[in-house]
Amino acid sequence: MPAWPELVAGLRVRLADVAPGQRIVACSGGLDSSVLMAALARLHAEEGWPAPRALHVNHGLHPDAASWAEATARRCRDLGAPCRVIEVAVERSDAGLEADARQARYGAFTEALDDGDVLLLAHHRDDQAETVLLRLLRGSGPAGLAGMPVRRRLGRGWLLRPLLDFDRSGLERAAGELGVVESFDPSNAELRQDRNFLRHEILPRLTDRWPGYRQTLSRAAELCREQEAALAVLLGPAPELMPVAALLGPPEVAAARLRHWLAAAGVAMPARSRLREILAQCHAREDAAVRIDLGDTSPGAVSVRRFAGALYIVDDNRPGPPGESLSWKPPGRLLLPHGALTATTVSASGLRQVESGYQVRFRQGGERLRPAGRSGARSLKGLLQEAAVPPWERGRLPLLYVGSELVAIADLYIAQGWQAGAGETGWRVAWQPERSALSG
Repeated sequence: MPAWPELVAGLRVRLADVAPGQRIVACSGGLDSSVLMAALARLHAEEGWPAPRALHVNHGLHPDAASWAEATARRCRDLGAPCRVIEVAVERSDAGLEADARQARYGAFTEALDDGDVLLLAHHRDDQAETVLLRLLRGSGPAGLAGMPVRRRLGRGWLLRPLLDFDRSGLERAAGELGVVESFDPSNAELRQDRNFLRHEILPRLTDRWPGYRQTLSRAAELCREQEAALAVLLGPAPELMPVAALLGPPEVAAARLRHWLAAAGVAMPARSRLREILAQCHAREDAAVRIDLGDTSPGAVSVRRFAGALYIVDDNRPGPPGESLSWKPPGRLLLPHGALTATTVSASGLRQVESGYQVRFRQGGERLRPAGRSGARSLKGLLQEAAVPPWERGRLPLLYVGSELVAIADLYIAQGWQAGAGETGWRVAWQPERSALSG
C-alpha cells in the first residue's frame, strides 16, 4: 500500500478539530515539512477546501538561505498554498547556534499567528526519540523526558505536531510517491551538532539492535507526560507569587512546587543547582536581599527574588523608566516604556485637578510626602516600604509633581492638600506597569 494515503488518513484524525482556514504549515523546505505540505494540500483538494497556508523562516545562516526560501515558497505556490517568508536575525549566545536559531524561529512563529491559528510542525516519531534521548543525556527529569507535546499554546494560536505517530521511513516513502522535492541543508550533516551526531552515528546502531526503540521511547515519553499532568493537578494552579512557607516542607515536594511555579510563568527550567539555591535561600533571614539569577532564558535575563515572605520572578530585561521629566495632562493616557498612567474623573475624592497638568518624574533620592489625612511628612522610602512595594520596583513608580511639589506617588498616595474636596471633581490615577510573561 502506498504510504501517502495512510498519511492523509492520519492528518484527517489529527486535524479534525482544526478549521481548514486556520491551518498553517511551518515549511522549512526539508523533506519532512515538504511531505506534510504536500499531503495536507492533497487532503484539502479532496475535500474541496482552499489550500493551507505555509510559513518559512529564513535564518540567514547559510549563503544559499535566500535561494532555499525562494524555492520553498515556489513549491508551496505550485501546490496552491500561499507561503509567507519571514527573515530573522539569530542572536548568538552561549546556548549554541542550534538553540539560538530555534529561539529566533519560534519568536517569528509566535508573532506570525493570529487568534485561533494552528501552526503545524512536521516533527515525527524519530524526532521524538532523538529529543527524549538528548534530554536524558542532559539529565532532564520527567518534564523533559515527556518529549515534544502533540499540541500546546503558541502566542495567540496553537502549535500542533500531527506526524508524531509516523516514522521518518514512512515519510520518505510518501515523498517519493508524492513527487516531493526538498531543499538540502548541509548543516543537517554536521556532526558537531548533538542531534546530528545522534541521528547519524548512534541511532542506526540502536535500530540494528532494538528496531522498535522509536515506539518504546514514544511510549516512555507518553508515560512521563501523564505523570506530569497528574502532578500539575495535585499541585493546583501556580500562584503569581510563591509563598516562602510553601517551600519549607519536604524537599521533594518543595522542588516540585518550585518547578511547577517556574514553568507556569514561562521560564526555561534552570539548572538543578539553581533550583537548590532558591530552596536554600528560602531559609535565609527575613531581611536578607535574596536574588538568584537564572541565566539567559526566554524572554530575557531572569532572576528570582524574595520580599515580604514571597518569591517573585523578575524579568531583568524589562524596559526602565525614562530619564527625563514628562508632562501629563489627564484625562489623556501617558504611555511610558515600562507602563502607562491613566486617569478617570471622580467626585469629591482623588487627586485635585490642575489645569496645567502634572510633571511625571522618577525617584532620585530624598523625596518626602505627607499623605492626605495624616500628620507629618515621611520619606518616599518609608512610604514605599509601608505599601509593601518590592525594592526593585520602587524606582519604577511614577511620581506626580506640580512645580517642585510632590503631589502623588503613582496610585498609592496623594499629598495633604492635594485631594479633591466636597463639590470638586478629582482624578482617580491608575498606574499599570508593563509586564512580560513573568511576574514582578
